[in-house]
Amino acid sequence: MASHSPVPRVHRVDCVVVGAGVVGAMITQQLARRGVRVVLIDRAPGIGGGCSYANAAIVAPHHVTPLATPALLREAPIQMLRRPPAVRMQPDPSILSWAGSLMASATPRRAHLAGERLSRLAAESTRLHCLLADEGLSPTLRKTGAIDVYLRSPRRRRADLLSFERLQAIEPALAPVAAGAHHTEEWTLESRSFVKAMLDDASRRGADVFFGMSAEQLLTEHGRVVGVAAEGTTLLADHVILAAGLGSATLAAQVGLNLPLRGGRGYVIDVAAGDHAPAMPVRIKEHRVVVTPLADRVRVCGSIEFGDERRPMDPGRAEALKTVAARVLPGLERAAVIDRWAGERPCTPDGVPVIGRSKAVENLSVAAGHGMWGMVLAPVTARMITEAIVDDVEPAEDAWLSPDRYDGRPARHHRALSPT
Repeated sequence: MASHSPVPRVHRVDCVVVGAGVVGAMITQQLARRGVRVVLIDRAPGIGGGCSYANAAIVAPHHVTPLATPALLREAPIQMLRRPPAVRMQPDPSILSWAGSLMASATPRRAHLAGERLSRLAAESTRLHCLLADEGLSPTLRKTGAIDVYLRSPRRRRADLLSFERLQAIEPALAPVAAGAHHTEEWTLESRSFVKAMLDDASRRGADVFFGMSAEQLLTEHGRVVGVAAEGTTLLADHVILAAGLGSATLAAQVGLNLPLRGGRGYVIDVAAGDHAPAMPVRIKEHRVVVTPLADRVRVCGSIEFGDERRPMDPGRAEALKTVAARVLPGLERAAVIDRWAGERPCTPDGVPVIGRSKAVENLSVAAGHGMWGMVLAPVTARMITEAIVDDVEPAEDAWLSPDRYDGRPARHHRALSPT
């Protein structure tokens, strides 16, 4: 799959993809499948070096929503006061302008339009995930369903809420809870195996994959991007795709493209699997904690923190997630810890991803800013990018996902989420 051998000092290809997370790997696979000569580079030493791996390992299309919503404005102060806090804003003056833009974007109308469109993309992307599994290219995708649980009865009455007794009949590992809901159309998917499968397939189709190679500079000629300089190697290409999470913003800035991405740090703690493991994912709604059973471990994931992305990981935050999870799944309390992880989910100030070709910078595409939904949306993102580059087809979603939408002209920015 991935090469560690020296790459020629000057390498000529059709496309360079920067970033080997779930999105970049999926784009590389789709381009290679269409016969494109593609090189993928990533600064990490191997699979598992970026934020794609601090995820809940769930494909749950009905839960995909924009980050900027009225619910965020209502619930964030409450979530900040919880113990442990599900939302945290670290003291950092540089985040204030971004946070202000996020709140300004959280209007009912914008949130409704963005939510509808993201839901459609998520449903289509889930269909594509299932097709990959049918082809044998996604070996850990499993349809499991999932359960939402509430430690206290929700204030709003909901027809789908079940009693604890009915929930326990579905998931025997549960401790008493006030209420919950069962969702059947959900899947689990382990991200490392998914990325490896995509890169293996891409390599079989002629793609070159280089880990331990950092993109240092976008190369331009007459205002067009013509390649990437990467640690003594020049990768010349007809098109460059930035799928490097927060690193995409730094590279885009070199050619005058503004991508105001900030990290929403998420924490993961993996514990050993055993008889205590649930049969399906369990979401603890008040605390925004997700517990997901995988083949060899149980993953506990949650929290979103904004602030200085360079600050070190706080191991106590991961341990706190395990404590919350054990209130609902008591068997986890004594489970041995396998790993702790934190990753910066790249988030935009209007709460929706950046997907598409730039019209301001020729030969440059961006696939970043997916926040918590990179795994779910990876296949549809890859299809949109591939069709734009190979078939010259601009998707209907182009305007509201465009990488050019942060060009400083408010009218254009708002027009991107107007009805079509």
